[in-house]
Amino acid sequence: MKHNWSIICGGSIIDQDTNQISLINALEQLNLPKEAFGKPLNISFHVISYFTEADTSKEKKIEQVIKLLDPQNNLIKKVEIPVTIPEKFGRFRLRNVIKGMDISIPGMYKFLLSIKEGNDKLVDIAELEIEVLLKK
Repeated sequence: MKHNWSIICGGSIIDQDTNQISLINALEQLNLPKEAFGKPLNISFHVISYFTEADTSKEKKIEQVIKLLDPQNNLIKKVEIPVTIPEKFGRFRLRNVIKGMDISIPGMYKFLLSIKEGNDKLVDIAELEIEVLLKK
């Protein structure tokens, strides 16, 4: 399985007729007022990853793990998503909606993405960052 790309967005829409995805508001920075720090941020993050697979002869069971770290590398959230990929799927994407995030201080927040196939070890596939700034 090959990881091609991942992105964090404020939203995404999948067209039911074409199965194409539209990515809305790619997130790389958030400007927050002073009052937002030290509280859970009520926002949804869409984490989308795109993969290709050469061996499509059988169904695959994988698990995607997303860890959110604050600027001091403290774990603030961990999400584990089991996924079944049907046979004959040579390309697929995972779209996960993460609701809320604790914001402690301004700085760079990391989304660490990993994948585990079957009983294999967890493999890191991407590190995405969102810079959180104090709004002036």
